[in-house]
Amino acid sequence: MNNIFKPARFGMLFIKFTAEHYKSYLMSLIVLMGVLMLGGSFMVYLINVRMEISLQLLLLLWVVMFTGTVFTSTIFADINSKKAITSLTLPATHFEKYLVAWLYSFVIFLVLVISAFYLVMLFLLNIKHFPGEQQEVFSLFYNVNGLSTSVLFVLLTIYGVLHSIAFFGAIYFKKMHFVKTALLFFIVIGVLIICNNLVMRQMLNRDIIQVMPFSNVGFMEKGTMYSVNVSGFVWTGQVVFVGMALFFWVAAYFRLKEKQV
Repeated sequence: MNNIFKPARFGMLFIKFTAEHYKSYLMSLIVLMGVLMLGGSFMVYLINVRMEISLQLLLLLWVVMFTGTVFTSTIFADINSKKAITSLTLPATHFEKYLVAWLYSFVIFLVLVISAFYLVMLFLLNIKHFPGEQQEVFSLFYNVNGLSTSVLFVLLTIYGVLHSIAFFGAIYFKKMHFVKTALLFFIVIGVLIICNNLVMRQMLNRDIIQVMPFSNVGFMEKGTMYSVNVSGFVWTGQVVFVGMALFFWVAAYFRLKEKQV
């Protein structure tokens, strides 16, 4: 077990990583909060947008997905740079290096960004009074409309998939990690959508409308739009997403093990 994971050794590696990067990470978090406050203030004051809970959750989703994938794509920057020899020769196992990067880009990132977003929403909800019911700040434990699951679970599921892909891309590509990973991701999604629509069109023998695979199917019948939803789709889709995330996380670990001095 000591050849794979040793708490004392892992703790020292975690402290070393934190000491080297905390200033840049803290500065990035402050900049993100500033951008959110400026953008939110513009929406509230100049456009008179009410920060409804649905809008808050939508913004939270976009902020986490975009900033999370960008941040994750840089998490192995040392290994893919001139510091590679120093990073790879550290007296720590590949699993410990992997775990430090995973904790920072997934767990710590989510805690800090969601907390920062919550503070920004509290600020925006109190800088201007709108007539009517008092506005509330979002809760991660709200059930998503029409789904028997919480916002937190949906957020973790979606971010888990995107994080795992960005995590794998960060260790697989040597340069332009985010750009290359995003380009490959959208190409694969595009191919899946085209193939899926062709298959569904043959099955239903109709011109169908479907934005994403594993979602509802829409089609026109005598000028009326119909939508077909698969029973239990929510849980089926989440199982697929969790499986994809685990696959790319494991693939990233073995890709990291291939790195040699």
